[in-house]
Amino acid sequence: MEGLLIAEVCREINAMLPSRRRAWRFLDIDTLVLPLGDPPGNSPGNGGALWLFNHSPEPRLALLDDVPPAGTSYSGFQDLLVARAAGDLLAVQQHKLDRVAMLRFGPSGGFVSSPEVTLVAELTGRNCNLVLLDGNGIILGAAREVRADRNRYRQVRPGLSYRLPPPYQKLDTREASLEQLAQALTGKPLRKIVAVLDGIGPRLMKVLATASGVDPAEVLTREEVERLWPFLQQLVAKPSQLAATYGDLDPRKQRKRQIRDRLLADIRSRLGRRRALLQKRLGDIERAEAAAAEAPNLRLEADLLLTYQHLLPERAEEATLMDADGVPRRLKLDPKLSAVANAERRYAAARKRQRRAEQAAKQRSSLEAERKELGALEAGLERMSEDELRGLLGELSPGDEKRKASLPGVRYRGPHDLLVVVGRNARENDLITFRLARSRDLWFHVQGYRGAHVVVLAGGREVPFDTVLFAAQLAAAYSGASQSQNVPVDYTLRKNVWRAKGGGLGAVHYARQKTVYVTPNRRPDSSSG
Repeated sequence: MEGLLIAEVCREINAMLPSRRRAWRFLDIDTLVLPLGDPPGNSPGNGGALWLFNHSPEPRLALLDDVPPAGTSYSGFQDLLVARAAGDLLAVQQHKLDRVAMLRFGPSGGFVSSPEVTLVAELTGRNCNLVLLDGNGIILGAAREVRADRNRYRQVRPGLSYRLPPPYQKLDTREASLEQLAQALTGKPLRKIVAVLDGIGPRLMKVLATASGVDPAEVLTREEVERLWPFLQQLVAKPSQLAATYGDLDPRKQRKRQIRDRLLADIRSRLGRRRALLQKRLGDIERAEAAAAEAPNLRLEADLLLTYQHLLPERAEEATLMDADGVPRRLKLDPKLSAVANAERRYAAARKRQRRAEQAAKQRSSLEAERKELGALEAGLERMSEDELRGLLGELSPGDEKRKASLPGVRYRGPHDLLVVVGRNARENDLITFRLARSRDLWFHVQGYRGAHVVVLAGGREVPFDTVLFAAQLAAAYSGASQSQNVPVDYTLRKNVWRAKGGGLGAVHYARQKTVYVTPNRRPDSSSG
């Protein structure tokens, strides 16, 4: 998101502050919504909502009228926001025109109070991030942690002091004069304005070009810079208004476009793999047909070997024989075989090539039709609705049964149709925990005994307690406590489990666990637990 647009949203939000608000809402792992209320002392009402789209490569900050219904969280960082950013929103600040917005939350009261915190929204394209800071600027958590192996100069992880992304050395668009702009842009194309003026990126540059009628690639004269000036002033005062006239900056539409683009990319990738496979199979058919064209020649050589077998010396490696037209033919032979066996080998090769060519001929028409169908499908993708694209992606994706067959361990279908996987040995325990499970899936292990790792593949959903009991009974049953009663089973999020240093395969440590007491059962769906 570009700096001028961030500045505009910050102005709009600050005009409403301080503001009561309701609980955080999460549409997915990267879409966060903060409903805002009326200032303290006023009658309660709906002040709209602050939307944070932490979507790479087009993150956005927006103040919208839409307030989605409350739902579950999708990440540990979102849980942290619920717990720590629980006070009223006091201010939203932007450093210069950088693509960073800082949301300051006051302390919260209630049964468990929390001190003031700041949520930093780094709206920086592909490197976008959300970072929560305490009152001293220490990082409490981040949507995407940045460690030294990714960026040795600026790390973002809990416990470190927060540092802003490096600023740009550009003219402040709000303060630049016409003379400064003319000196900086004369003799350069308009597209270079993104390197000269802070707060303007490629999207607003295109809006400015469309509004002024100046070609982005055209080298600017002083007169053309003067023609740009009034439109630049409009862009500074109300960038969203100018963009609404000459572009499309609605964050909801951008999010829908991003979702659609991802669907299209996934479908095109799958169709491309299918097309490559079809091309390979058609190539195999062409090679089979070319090989079959040599079958008559192989039969002729076999006939000659049978005709002249009495003249061929034993263990001969080659022979030159006259065919019926008096043309000499030089044949290579296997010296370990007799003339008859060499002939039979040629007859068998001819039959094999002929069979392959016949099978290939039967397949060619269907493969050609499928290739044509794929081409028509690809040509019509842009006209499909999102629902049609999702349906097509489902048809192109591997079936559930095939995916289940590739999973390690024993699989159970638990309450609410959640898949529960149980490791049967150390290797499967390791695979289930560190390859199959995702960070927000639930992980189980019996307390104080050797036993199976058990995971509930939640797919980002909240795991109901009856599913927790279901998985815990399985963990107890597949352990050294399988014959006991009232067995303690620990469970935690998969992200809280790590390999034990120097331990064997499947040896782990874990933290932040909860404990339930259950009766072991390998068929927990048939009992109450």
